Amino acid sequence: MTIDGHNVSSLFEGESGLISFSEDPRKHIPTKGSVIYTVWDREGDFIYVGISGLQKSIEKRNPQSRMISHASGRRSGDQFCVYIHDYFVIPELVKNGSFEPAKGVLDKLTKNYIQSHLNYRFLSFESDDSDVIVRSLEKRIQAGAFGIKPYLNGT
Repeated sequence: MTIDGHNVSSLFEGESGLISFSEDPRKHIPTKGSVIYTVWDREGDFIYVGISGLQKSIEKRNPQSRMISHASGRRSGDQFCVYIHDYFVIPELVKNGSFEPAKGVLDKLTKNYIQSHLNYRFLSFESDDSDVIVRSLEKRIQAGAFGIKPYLNGT
C-alpha cells in the first residue's frame, strides 16, 4: 500500500501494530517529527485517520501531544473526542435511558470509551517536509485511497 511513494501499509495491517489508547502514548509516539495515524475499533472497523506534529518549525514538532489529548477524552479543543462522544457515547446513553449530569462526567465517559474500545497505528516522518507529507497522506486516505474510508472523517 503506497501513496506518493510512501509505504503506508503499517497503518492498515497487522494485529501486532495496534496500540490501545489505554497505553501511555509517550511509550510509542516519537517526540519529534510528524505522524499520521489510523484508529480502529475492537471489531476491526476503520473509524478515523489523523495527523500530528504540524508546527511550522521542525524543532517544535512533537506528535505526542495530540495522542495524549485523544486518550484523555476531554472534548474541549479535540475534534476526535467530540466525534467519539457524539457517535458512540451519546447513543449508548440514549440506549440505556439514564444519565445523571455532573461536571466532567461526559469527558470521563468519552475517555472510558476511547481507552476501552479503540486502538491506533501510526507512521512517523522526521524530514523538514514531514508536515506536508502527513497532510497529503491524510487527505488521500480520507478520500478512500484504498477503497475504504474512515467512518468518522472520510470525505
